[in-house]
Amino acid sequence: MNNNVRLFRIGELSRITGVPSSTINYYVREGLLPPPIKTAPNMAYYDSSYPEMISEIQILQKEKGMTLSEIKRIIKANRSEISNNVSLPGEAHAASNDNPRELDRRKQIMEGAEKVFARKGYFASTIADIAREAGVAKGTIYWYFENKRAIMLAILDYISEELTNTFLKVVRTSKNGLEALLGCVEPAMRMLDRHGPIYLMYFFEIGSTDQLIQEKFRKLYRTVYEGVKTAVSRGIKQAVIREVDPEIAAYAVMGLVERASQIGWPESKRLPLDARVRETRELIRRALSTSP
Repeated sequence: MNNNVRLFRIGELSRITGVPSSTINYYVREGLLPPPIKTAPNMAYYDSSYPEMISEIQILQKEKGMTLSEIKRIIKANRSEISNNVSLPGEAHAASNDNPRELDRRKQIMEGAEKVFARKGYFASTIADIAREAGVAKGTIYWYFENKRAIMLAILDYISEELTNTFLKVVRTSKNGLEALLGCVEPAMRMLDRHGPIYLMYFFEIGSTDQLIQEKFRKLYRTVYEGVKTAVSRGIKQAVIREVDPEIAAYAVMGLVERASQIGWPESKRLPLDARVRETRELIRRALSTSP
């Protein structure tokens, strides 16, 4: 037995979790918890993963209103995926972010949530709606996200990472500041096409009600603003962008791209992406370029 691993007798586990020993034994008998380590007929030890697993069962039962039969089905489904490196209940929060299957499942849920949010709005959407759209069991979502708000926060983190990676690549491969600005127009519009409903939801539904969501949106906006301002300043030094106030120019470029993307318009009313990109790039070039 590894002395570096914390092991509990059932009485200590009961005190830590606040769950009676008889209930813990029942969870084990019914397959809700894996069997403990047996060192003798009447001597069993539970490792440090058990308190979290018990907490998960209690949350799903008491806070999410799930029956033990429903929880057991979810646990069995998750155990059947263990050969594909999907975490068992109770391990999901501690699983490595490098686990491809877990990341794929999280992304699947987030993509489903974005579609539901776009169709119904944030407040009208439910976990059941998201589960149906994502093609997963309702309870499965709770192994990856605590609630609907946690899904929204994860979506914003994903967008932030996507934005940073996309625009850094364009900026690094552009020969000057003006070309960097022009090169970012198409990926920016593609991102607005994909994530536009989330952008609009911030302003019309949740922007004034959740401080953490506000902070994440401000971070997104600030990242874009600083990048555009830096590109403008770079272009001025390289004499390819005329002398302008970089801050005002940055806000102007951002506003133009946002409006020209026709965010929030019905799909049938939008101009094709290539037309929007072409006209926006030409407007930016004419407004900022030192060349005629």
